[in-house]
Amino acid sequence: MPRQLLTDAALALALLAATLGPGLVTGLLSPTKPGDPTGFLTRTGIPADQVWWVCTGLALAGVVIRRQNAAVALVLTATGTLGHLLLQTKFQLLDLALPLVMYTVASVSRRRRYVVGALALTMILAYFAMLGSRLDVMHVQKAAVAEKRAELNGVKAQPVAREGTPTVTDTIANIPVEALVDTGQAVLEMWLLLVAAYAVGDGMRTRRAHLLAVEQRTADLARQERQSTALAVAAERARITRELHDVVAHGMSVMVVQAQGAAAALDRHPDRTATALQHVIEVGRSSLAEMRRLLAAGRTESAEDARLAPLPGIDAIPGLVDQLRSTGMRIDLRIEGAPAVMPAAVDLSAYRIVQEALTNTLKHAGPDAGAWVRLEFDPEFLRVEVTDDGKGLAEGVDGCGNGLRGIAERVAMLGGTLETGDAPDRGFLLDATLPVELRR
Repeated sequence: MPRQLLTDAALALALLAATLGPGLVTGLLSPTKPGDPTGFLTRTGIPADQVWWVCTGLALAGVVIRRQNAAVALVLTATGTLGHLLLQTKFQLLDLALPLVMYTVASVSRRRRYVVGALALTMILAYFAMLGSRLDVMHVQKAAVAEKRAELNGVKAQPVAREGTPTVTDTIANIPVEALVDTGQAVLEMWLLLVAAYAVGDGMRTRRAHLLAVEQRTADLARQERQSTALAVAAERARITRELHDVVAHGMSVMVVQAQGAAAALDRHPDRTATALQHVIEVGRSSLAEMRRLLAAGRTESAEDARLAPLPGIDAIPGLVDQLRSTGMRIDLRIEGAPAVMPAAVDLSAYRIVQEALTNTLKHAGPDAGAWVRLEFDPEFLRVEVTDDGKGLAEGVDGCGNGLRGIAERVAMLGGTLETGDAPDRGFLLDATLPVELRR
């Protein structure tokens, strides 16, 4: 703010120096004759009228404060410039303050119509100010001619009373057409400067508003991109969490059951113990490989680790069933319809749903519970149904554990439907329908 004030104050002084400078230089360089009574100010042409200096002060004050209060600056500068026009019949360099302030008003104002109104009013007032000055000069010239003619005729001329600028009534009644035309030609220069200043200022305001809108739009896009990235990261973390839960829950459940069977058969059936332990080793290795793949998916520096284990799908369900059958669990797998190539998301989700449902049966249904898995293929959907004949939901349990919540999220993400609860006869029922589109 102080820097702008200093800059505008320097500009005001430059306008004053450009107006008075040539006269000062002429007065200093012109030789003076001995006994010449002409004063220095008269030789330089610097106005001695106090009204002129008051008007000059108003115009320069408007230039100084134009960036702090453009409306007040326009009023001050217009008053000073119109005062100059009433005192003289032509523009000076100092009067360039009015177009300069008009440019500032047009560049900072938010209401274009107000600026256009101020421009039109300023142009009209400038015209009438110059017209009044010219009429006053014509009045003086007519009085001088009448006085000179009276002297030549030997008649004592009566003094012509001058009471300043003619009244509005006298002006309207006695304005010659030549005066109107000459005033229009004389004021045209200032009109052009005012219109040009308004056009440049309005263009600057429009450009500034456009740049501000572009910056705002860029900031909004950057913020939306950050939000989208954060949502994508959160979704990826949730996906990895679901995958890890499914892998760990299934693998640990199978390993615990196999380890229990190995411990029970250690003394009476050593061969079964060896088989059970071998199953524990295989399940542990498979689970570790899949966990490493999931964790490596979030790291870009090790792309090969992410391919340690392929993503399981529907074709891996028979192997999953055989793995759980090795623990002694009774599982019946039925496939209805013609299996087809599914989208990757549906393929993986179907496997995870069966895996989580059988893991829950293994953990919660009881030691002798059996399960039935039914896969129904249709051109428009894939239905996955898993039931067991175990204990069902315990009293006071809503059946909304982490595993079932993960299944519900998968089904909702694909736009499918999910039903869970007690089976009609006994045990627990999970029925998921996934909409699919066959790859062509």
